[in-house]
Amino acid sequence: MYAIKHLQVPQGTWYWAVHFSRHGKRHYRRFYEPKYGGSKKALAAALAWRDRELTRTKALTFREFHEQRRSNNTSGVPGVHFLKTRRQPRGAWQAKIKLPVGRKITKSFSVRKFGNRGAFARAIATRRKMLAMVGDRLYLYNRIAKKFAKRV
Repeated sequence: MYAIKHLQVPQGTWYWAVHFSRHGKRHYRRFYEPKYGGSKKALAAALAWRDRELTRTKALTFREFHEQRRSNNTSGVPGVHFLKTRRQPRGAWQAKIKLPVGRKITKSFSVRKFGNRGAFARAIATRRKMLAMVGDRLYLYNRIAKKFAKRV
């Protein structure tokens, strides 16, 4: 079930947990079976809350997802990183992106050929062009998440 798990606390009480994230914000709530009068009623309450929250919250688009700066990014530009290989001992700046259809596109710019700043600038410009290819489709794969995202 999308975003719902059946769990047990150490004392033995069972509950249904709803957990999903949108735009970096966690949406989490527990539905304890004794409080709702049984597992079926607690699950029904969890499903209703999940569906209501999914309807209220906006999902990321592919463009928004690819524009996020990750914690391990050292270049300062999402999708642009520095490579150093045997063939490129001085290195190269590379722009890359994964398209919604699953295909990955990369383009590298040699530091030896363009200089460090020139290669970096070209990689940034290429990454911007790649973002235009992604479009504004929702970044969701689960059928349930898509169903409720369309209502937003």
